[in-house]
Amino acid sequence: MTPDFVVIGSGFGGAVAACRLAQKGRKVLVLERGRRWLPEDFPRHWGDAWLWSHERPEQCHGWIDARVFRRMTVLAGAGVGGGSLIYANASIDAEPEAFAEGWPPGMNHEELKPYYERAAEMLKPELLPDTQLTRRFKLMREAATAINEGARFKKAPVAITFDPERSYSAPDKFDQKKATKFTNEHGKVQGKCRHLGLCDIGCPIGAKNTLDFNYLAAAENAGATIQPLSLVSHISHEGSTWRSCCAAARNLERCRAFRERSAMVGVRTATS
Repeated sequence: MTPDFVVIGSGFGGAVAACRLAQKGRKVLVLERGRRWLPEDFPRHWGDAWLWSHERPEQCHGWIDARVFRRMTVLAGAGVGGGSLIYANASIDAEPEAFAEGWPPGMNHEELKPYYERAAEMLKPELLPDTQLTRRFKLMREAATAINEGARFKKAPVAITFDPERSYSAPDKFDQKKATKFTNEHGKVQGKCRHLGLCDIGCPIGAKNTLDFNYLAAAENAGATIQPLSLVSHISHEGSTWRSCCAAARNLERCRAFRERSAMVGVRTATS
């Protein structure tokens, strides 16, 4: 079956595109270079699959793609869910004044507001409950007050599911076995936060609302196919226009090359 759309990458850009296209009834194939991670596979120890290597992707397709430049180091997620696997969960809308310069005419906070709201419906950002203020939070608040910036200090919305019934003072607050489980609206089982501090290297209880729990789950529910360990090398058009395209890739697990044709190809976005 030839897909209508081939989406390259399953990070924030690819996941949203795959979800909305599939929900419109289009045949969607998502090619993801990384693996589909399960909690038991998350890297934890020396020698685990931490790093992704473009030089040896068949042997080294781990959690993080680290790129070191002269003045910047970029860490990108490698797996089904892309950058959502390793980002710090912050889901903050840009303030209206952020659009004062550098943006095309008509692109402003009011224009984007309904899309912020749609994204929030899927990612479900929450504020840290008052009953779960951590020592780090309190220290930051004290520091802000000490430099007369207390008015600016506030909780950031994060794409994490908290348990409002839990208290940070509870002696078993870090016991992941006691996490409250629930099935989300896309049929995925998740847990509620136990403050393990593992957000960037894989939450073992599923409290972090990564894309595999929402946009990608919705895409698959609507008929999309996600093919992990599929590294795309290039795309080309067939004929005189890009309306018919071909993506050349190789399967890292089976070490074989393949090509996928579609009416359109959506290229992945980089999230870091």
